[in-house]
Amino acid sequence: MLRLKGMGVAASKKRKRRQDEVPAETIQSGPALQELAVAPFVPPKAVTLLLVAAALGGVAYFGAQGLEAAQSGEGKLAGTLLRVQARNERPEAFELSNLQGEKVSLASLKGKVVFVNFWATWCPPCVEEMPSMRRLREKFADDDRFVMLAISADEGWEPVKKFFATDKPPFPVLLDANGVLAKKYGTEKFPETYVIIDGKLVGYIVGPRDWDAWYAEAYLRALLPPTRASS
Repeated sequence: MLRLKGMGVAASKKRKRRQDEVPAETIQSGPALQELAVAPFVPPKAVTLLLVAAALGGVAYFGAQGLEAAQSGEGKLAGTLLRVQARNERPEAFELSNLQGEKVSLASLKGKVVFVNFWATWCPPCVEEMPSMRRLREKFADDDRFVMLAISADEGWEPVKKFFATDKPPFPVLLDANGVLAKKYGTEKFPETYVIIDGKLVGYIVGPRDWDAWYAEAYLRALLPPTRASS
């Protein structure tokens, strides 16, 4: 990750970063340890049935909750593997120009899952994750409920247009000159990704990701609103 260019002081809204969980060390048990091992606790059959019923009830509940499915139900594992930091706040509104000179606003994307990625051509981790971002977008090519925005913090359009000169992006590329909007979001390092739904920031991802991973697509699909046919 690279720190925001020209940013001497951290953004006014400091974000509390959760540290990645370090998996506990695996202990290989030998004969001596096996003799000291305590027999595992097996709950009574009635308790087991109660727990199973509660779990099934939980699955049914979250399956009917749409957005909550990604944060508390079927998408929870995917979000954990993707290292998504849950958020519940209003994002900074914006209206920026794309490569074609057209204006794109956050307000115009209501009802969609909006994937906002702040990046820059001078940021090696950003450039490294861009191919997998392309492939992720292509997986949602026929689903208009999902929108991916690559917002560049370069100084101007010249390096951005040069970057995409030979390979047209499958998503809108917007310009946030010198990262003004990124700073308002609290971005201090690049790349950073925000997931927004109906004017609510629900997910925050610090640093590059391998967007080819199955759980990246699974997390985003869990957030998608139901289609008319299934509603």
